Amino acid sequence: MMKLNIIEEEAKSMIIEFEGSDRAIPELLKDKLMQNKDVEFAGVMKTHPEIGQPRLVVKSGKNTKSLILKALGEVEEDIKDLSSQINKK
Repeated sequence: MMKLNIIEEEAKSMIIEFEGSDRAIPELLKDKLMQNKDVEFAGVMKTHPEIGQPRLVVKSGKNTKSLILKALGEVEEDIKDLSSQINKK
């Protein structure tokens, strides 16, 4: 099961660690965040290549937490759309 650890939370920046996950979900979020003009930076890193957990780093001039929640909703909609396409086949 995946667990989120908030490493840093400020109004204009946030670092979230994805415990028990590979880079797939953080990368999806990063891609959605980078499509938002209010996001200054979004990236995924690992503290150690083999044993580290992926971390999503986001910086923005606006409320970063709300931008991340918006990106999560967009990823969820994309997955629902893919699911409905598979069910049609």
